[in-house]
Amino acid sequence: MSVLNNYETIIRRLVEELGYTCSEVKHVLETQYGIERGASTSSIYQFCAARDIHRYDYSRLGREGVNAIVAAVTRSGPVCGRKVMTGMLRAAGFRLGERSVRQAQILMKPVYTQMRREGTASQMNPHVYPAEYVGQQLYMDQNEKLNDFGVTEVLASDSFSGKILGFSVMPIKNNLTIYDEIYRDICLKHGLFDQLSVDYGKEFYLCLYQQDNLQAHRTNINRPPYIQSESRQNQEAERKWVEINARVNDPIKHALCSMTNDGLLDIDDLCTKFCVSSFARRCCTTGIENLIPAWNAHTISRQGIPDVLFANHLKAARITQDLLPPANVLAADYIRHGGSLTHPKVFGNDPLDGQLDLQQQREDIFSTHYPSFENIFYSAVNGHYKVFKDALLTYIDITHRMS
Repeated sequence: MSVLNNYETIIRRLVEELGYTCSEVKHVLETQYGIERGASTSSIYQFCAARDIHRYDYSRLGREGVNAIVAAVTRSGPVCGRKVMTGMLRAAGFRLGERSVRQAQILMKPVYTQMRREGTASQMNPHVYPAEYVGQQLYMDQNEKLNDFGVTEVLASDSFSGKILGFSVMPIKNNLTIYDEIYRDICLKHGLFDQLSVDYGKEFYLCLYQQDNLQAHRTNINRPPYIQSESRQNQEAERKWVEINARVNDPIKHALCSMTNDGLLDIDDLCTKFCVSSFARRCCTTGIENLIPAWNAHTISRQGIPDVLFANHLKAARITQDLLPPANVLAADYIRHGGSLTHPKVFGNDPLDGQLDLQQQREDIFSTHYPSFENIFYSAVNGHYKVFKDALLTYIDITHRMS
């Protein structure tokens, strides 16, 4: 065990900060530091035990503390199991084990635990999507589960780590919005990926055009700059929709369909359509923004934690901002070369369109009644739809009265 004494700082960081297991620490020491003897899994385990090195900080938090924390995030509803709940806590800065979280969930929300047990098994396809490093392949996909209510979601994730890198919620899918809010943003933050993988939808044409333009700047220039495949082939990004639908979209759709069936919403009215779209998009954005950190911090079986994998294996090619022009500039270039694009549109019609002062006044009035969309969203997630319905009807009423 004496060999490990020289690497205590490294081991402590790997275990306590990055959450590595003993076998993962062993792999790092062998491959990155060339240690061939004295670094077995059992030796590392004994070394960590002797020096009080642990993946999870139980010393600062008793059972009551764990219960209190889990109780605070049970607002996420019945679908959230121990893995994603643990990811939420990690994203919030609490290093807890899945076993403790599971025990707390059973104690604090036994009804939710029973609902998960009685539910169907995970629908995520276990098909393997091999990648050698972060930056090899970026998956993008769109979700139109709430399309009838003016909500379209687009998601992007890294193939190697499974980390969700970006998303956008828009009324109608559009090339310019997807390029600016997802593709360009990811490339500026993390670098240019070797390959972009999408389906055959036209909404990705501007991203594909730029990916083709930048192909000489990639880490591996021998791969095709992009590939397109059928949606039913279950891409990496598509499989995350199962989680997002269960935790975000399904509760919102249930509430909106119920209101429509009860005659509370005239979805054929253009003003109502706009209000429903604007309101639902903000609820979805709230839900996805809260889910992504939890997803990226949770443990994927036989793979690891997306955040950790991404940080340790990033090889995307860094590029300068001048190579990634804004969407309107790139769109003009695309059209000059024979392409055609539609510009972003709203769903329905906003009677206050172009009147920025009245639009701001509408938001101010609404916020006096409902200061937080988080409260509206989590009420729906937990089956308390009255808050969601009353808030939406209030938003519609304010818009009608101001028009």
